[in-house]
Amino acid sequence: MSNALANRRQLRRHKLSESIQVFDQLRNHPVGKLVDIHQEGLLLIGNELKIDSSHQIKLILPSSVNLKTNFQLGIECLWSQSAESGDDLYWTGCSIIDKSMIASACIQSLINIQS
Repeated sequence: MSNALANRRQLRRHKLSESIQVFDQLRNHPVGKLVDIHQEGLLLIGNELKIDSSHQIKLILPSSVNLKTNFQLGIECLWSQSAESGDDLYWTGCSIIDKSMIASACIQSLINIQS
């Protein structure tokens, strides 16, 4: 990750202990797993996403959060790099560009659970 991106990040990341699957809503296929999240962005590991591409994703929760088992976000890929694991996995940093009040509340609950 470039120093410019690292310096721009203002919110603390919150690593997740539970596995949260991420699906592309429009293409109806898995994108990967959520690694960490905050109210403005997230980190994924999984399929490669093109830099500057936008996606509508659904996060599948392993247990109910705020009475929800999933929620949706609009994201934009800021960077992507190989995880170098030999499994064609990529680390991908994304900004959240669209979220509902419900999604915002679910993100905050995930952060609270992990804190």
